[in-house]
Amino acid sequence: MAASENTPKTVRATLDTHRYRTAMHVDDFDLIADEPAELGGDDQGPRPVSLLMGALGACTSITLRMYTERKDWPLEGVEVEMYHERRRADDYAGDDLPEGTKGLFDYIRMKITIDGNELDADQMERIGVIAGKCPVHRILTGPLVIDTSIEKKD
Repeated sequence: MAASENTPKTVRATLDTHRYRTAMHVDDFDLIADEPAELGGDDQGPRPVSLLMGALGACTSITLRMYTERKDWPLEGVEVEMYHERRRADDYAGDDLPEGTKGLFDYIRMKITIDGNELDADQMERIGVIAGKCPVHRILTGPLVIDTSIEKKD
């Protein structure tokens, strides 16, 4: 199958002699991930979980921009703020936890702030629905298979 403009490129993460600092090549960009000093890292880049949440926030705001542009709605800006923690299922009072969840689970609180004073209540409600449809959100909440292979470097 020929590569198209929408075909994702391979993402490569390489850890060498640095304890946790990992070099990443994503599309045509180089990034660094690391752990903070209190966890034994060199604090030279964001934590991997922070990068994941950043991807979710970026995808959400881009999805909202694309949607509102197609609808010609007056969206001036989007800010997505997130908080992540591990919670105990036994202590969770929300009704959105999948049935049968036991022990610890990952919890992300996402607050989306919309800059668009001319948006009406129906448009704001629709924006809330669309926010959950960004590709990264779907990956994180849908069925997911990670097919891992291990091989020795020659």
